[in-house]
Formats: sequence, structure tokens, C-alpha cells
Amino acid sequence: MENQTKTKSILARSSPRIKRTAVDAADSGHPSTSGLRNHQNPNEQSQKRQKYIMPENRTIMKCYYKSEPQRRGYQKRMHQLWKQEYPDSQITEPRLADQRRFIIRNKVFSEVELEEIQKICKVDYHQTTAQTAAETPATLGMVEQIEPEESVALLQEFEEPALETSVEPPGTLTARQQELKDKIMAHAAANAIRQRLPTLKTVPKRHLAPLMKDVNAALSTVQITSIEQTNQFAYSAAVIVTEQLGLLQPRQPQRKSTGKPKWKVRLELKIKKLRSDASNLKNMKERKLKNDKIKQYLIRKYWLNTRKIEEALEIVKEQITATARKIERYEARIIQYRQNQLFQSDQRRFYQSLNQTTDTVTIKPEKTATTKFWKELWENNKNYNKNAGWIKEFEGKFSQNKMELMEITTEMISKRVQKVKNWTSPGSDQLHGFWLKHLISLHGKMAQQFNEMLQKGSISEWLTTGRTYLIQKDPAKGAAPGNYRPITCLPTMFKLLTGIIADRIQDYLEEKNILPDEQKGNKRKSRGTKDQLLIDKMILENCKSRKANLHMTWIDYKKAFDSLPHSWIIKCLDAIGICKTVGTFIENMMEHWKTELFVGNESYGLVNIRRGIFQGDSLSPLLFIIAMIPLSTILQKKISATKHLRILTKFHI
Repeated sequence: MENQTKTKSILARSSPRIKRTAVDAADSGHPSTSGLRNHQNPNEQSQKRQKYIMPENRTIMKCYYKSEPQRRGYQKRMHQLWKQEYPDSQITEPRLADQRRFIIRNKVFSEVELEEIQKICKVDYHQTTAQTAAETPATLGMVEQIEPEESVALLQEFEEPALETSVEPPGTLTARQQELKDKIMAHAAANAIRQRLPTLKTVPKRHLAPLMKDVNAALSTVQITSIEQTNQFAYSAAVIVTEQLGLLQPRQPQRKSTGKPKWKVRLELKIKKLRSDASNLKNMKERKLKNDKIKQYLIRKYWLNTRKIEEALEIVKEQITATARKIERYEARIIQYRQNQLFQSDQRRFYQSLNQTTDTVTIKPEKTATTKFWKELWENNKNYNKNAGWIKEFEGKFSQNKMELMEITTEMISKRVQKVKNWTSPGSDQLHGFWLKHLISLHGKMAQQFNEMLQKGSISEWLTTGRTYLIQKDPAKGAAPGNYRPITCLPTMFKLLTGIIADRIQDYLEEKNILPDEQKGNKRKSRGTKDQLLIDKMILENCKSRKANLHMTWIDYKKAFDSLPHSWIIKCLDAIGICKTVGTFIENMMEHWKTELFVGNESYGLVNIRRGIFQGDSLSPLLFIIAMIPLSTILQKKISATKHLRILTKFHI
């Protein structure tokens, strides 16, 4: 009876012929279904997909940018910022991060809109940080414990010089810091020939942060009296840091490479072996193969005991074809990748590369003719027409404006150095911008030395000496000296100094509303000249489609940057009210402008810049715009009597 009862209960539970409902299961006392009728999932409604409107998506991106995503734990900070905006929201941290990825992946916002959101967040970040520092200066150290590897923020989006808090007070050097100081002092005293240092893009922050902390502490105790010493100690510190990281190795003679990547050599070797096997199989089929070792090799490799020679030969031919197609496919993919990278970085060069052949032979220009060409262009000094009647009228327009005296502070150094790119090609000092950005113990010394140069109106010649590399424009035009484009690399300290002066002059021009509206492409927070050209193109296409009348004039200057007289630049600076110390410094600086011409690694000689502006300098574009202000003023005055005529003068830099 017991066995029959067990059998019935098993059938009642598992027989497919018996239909049971959830209620029956509950009534039967099944442990997994007890309480089913009375239980309801509390998260049932929260499982529904939430739809986000545009303001919520915008808030998500703001929270993301404000949460400092380059630091660990940003999702928690991002969720806290979100809860401040939407306290009743039940969204979790992972779901919020997923929605942010959805916005980026599906391009909910355009790149322009994302840039605007990022700028707003950056301004709010600085204001909040400054306000917090002012309100609670004594409790800042209790807010968050910063880990050592987070003290250096390489390539950060908001505040890169995070090493400032890691500088030790003078006189408290550890044994490690004293050792680094001795090495830096010894290298600086040796004054060896400088060489290009490797970049630190792949170095983990946890390795670099403690080392930079010790180097800054060591440099803070060094007595530095001149800008030359500051530059030398900065370079020596860069060398020692690179050595400590094991990246500075002696240069070895370069081997003559075959020009082929390893994968291609490997596949070509495979094809060569397959062709050899195919030839041996063919000879074996025709009974011409006499070598027994090769016969045994072919029998083992291609299973000729169970396979016909003809079948094995076809397999080898198919393998040869497949490997050859693999090489073609790989090469096409490499070309596609390089073109995509070039299109993102420089669209002009991308389109030029489509029309160029890959078998062009680079021919260097003749040395004497090239040097003569650029000397005639840059060393031939010219003066402006001092008797022109409109000059006095231009001077009277801005006679009431005067720029205040300029003093460079440590904060100005730290702010401006953030705009310097880390690893762009340096000038003759071989010092990358990364080192000036993170050697913060030198910022105060640089501010003091820059102020001394401004007050004296003098500047060291090595600061104003550049390295100009001549790049061929059109290979079809040959090696004519005029067919080369000059690209000038300047010392990083010089670009830092002129960048600070340019920022101060720009502030003055905007404050006094001196910069003409026609120079929109060169104003701050504008998208530059390329954007203005696109706007012009859209206007032309719009008028053409509507068949509307439109009169436009483009004014272009032949060799605009290279033919501007220095005397006219000084005249315009004085006319718009630039303070005397800055004007005198710029005048003395232009007298020392010089550059060394290079074609590849070969030096073509030194050329003085006595006309035009210094390419590669942060101040030069602004000097060109200031020199063009009188032209905009005259053109606007000439057409002021005509109501329906408007002229736009855009000088494309």
C-alpha cells in the first residue's frame, strides 16, 4: 500500500497528462509555491523601461563631466550629483552609467552640444572649488584622502597640475629626495648636449606620481637666479625622471629595415614554403623527385598514404591563394586605418594623399638657394608709410584707452601652462610642455624671472631662437625653395611667456571693445576661421538656391605673415593703448627673432626675422590681428554712408 501511495503522488506531481494550476500547487502545500497568491514582487513596477527626456539626458552628461571621470569611483559621485537634481529618482548607479553610454553611442547630442555642456561644467567646477576653498580652508584635508597615484593627473580634463599639494616644505628632504637633488645638480652642472627625451604616455600614474612629488620637493630647495638656470634644471629633472623610469637608453645605430612588417614577412615565408611543396608534389606525381627525405616529409605532412597526390596538390594551391588574399586584406585594412586617423587629425592632408602616388622620391632643395630665398623674405626689413593721412585719425580713435601695467603671477603661470600640449615637438631646449606643467615648484621662480624681463625690456637670445623645418608642399613642383612650407618649433618657456602676454592683451581688447567684429574667427570661444568659411559657404549656397542678390569680397594678403613690417606692429600696439613695458618688451623681442632652417635632420643655416611674425608663437596671431585693425576701421568708415551695404573682412590664419 505504501508503494502504491508513493507512485500516485509521483504521478500527481510529474505526469504530463495531469494538468495542475498554481492554485492547486499552492493548495497541495508545495514548498516553492506557498504564499504565491498573497505575494507580489515589490520591484515589479521598477522593472519597466524608463524613458529619458532631453533635459534629463543633458543632466546626466553634466553629472558625468562634474564627477571627474578620470578618477576612480566616478560612478558613485555621478549618482550623488544626479540625486541632488532628482531626489525622487530610483535609478541605480550602473543604470545611470548605462544611460550615459547610450547617449554617447547613439549620438543623442552632437559634438558641439557636448562641448558646450563640458565648458559649462568646467566653469561650474572652478567656481565651486574656489568657493569651497574660501569658505572652509581648514577642513579641506578632511574631505577626501587622496591616494598617491591620484596626485598626478596626466592628461586630465579639468585640473591637470594635481601635484601642487605634494611639494614638501624647504629643508625637509628625505634621503630619496636628497639623492634626486644631487643627481639633478650634477646633470645641470655637466651642461651636456641636449637630446630629445621619450614621451611618458604609457607610464602608469602610480609609478610617476611619487617620483614627481620627490622631484618637486628637491627642486624647491635649489637656488635659481636666472631663466637659463630654470630651463636647465627643468631639463635635468626631466632627464633624471626618465632615467629613474628606465626609459632613457643610449641611442643605438638604426638597422636598415626591410620596410615590411613582421606579419607580412611571416606570410610571405609561408607562401614560399607552400610553393616549394607544390613544386615537389608535382615532381613526385611525375616521378621526377629522387630525394627520399623530401618524399617522406610530403607523405607525413599531406597524408599521401590515404590521399592522392592530385588532391594534395589542389589543397596546397588553395592555401597559397588564401594566404595571398590574406596579405591583400591586411594591407587594405592598414591603409583604411591610416586614412581614418589622418582624416580625423588633418582632413586637408588626407585629401591631398588621395591624389599622390606612393612611389614619390624625396629630393632635398639646394642649400644655398633655399637659405637665400628665406633670407630675402625675412631679413629684408621694410617700413610703413609714415606720411599717410589716415594714421593720425586711427591714433585719435583709441587715444583714451590705456592698458594697465602687467605683472605675471604664479597663478597666471599655472593657468596658462594647462593650455600647453604635453608632447608636441619642442624647440632647441628639447623640453616638452609636460615637464613645465608638472614641475610646479618652478612656477614661482618663472613668474619672478618673467617679471624681471618685462621690467628690463630684455630677453635672452636662446628664448627667441627657433627651429624651422621646411616641409614640401607639392611633390609635383619639385625641390624649388618656394615649394616648402615652414613649420617652426620654439622653446616651450618662450611660448609660455608670450601666451601669458597674449591673454592679457586679449583681455584688454575685449574690455575696451577694440577688436573689430570682422575678426570673429579669431575671438575667444569661437570656432575659428574654418567655421567662418563654412558659414560663408552656407550663405552662398542659400542665396544661390533662392536666387537672391549677394555681393561679397574676399581680401587675401600675399605672404601675409611673412611681409608685415615690425615697425607697423609697434605703431599699432602704441595706438591702441598697450602699456609701455609690454610694447617695449615686444619690440626688443622682435629684434632678436631668429630661426635655424632644417630639411629633415640637416641644418641649412640661421636666418634673422626682420619682417613678418614669428610662426609657432602664441602671440604672433594676435599681433597680426592688431596690425589689421586699421584696415577694418577704414573700410567700415568708407561704407558708413551706404545703409544696405555691409563688408566682412576675415583674415584667415
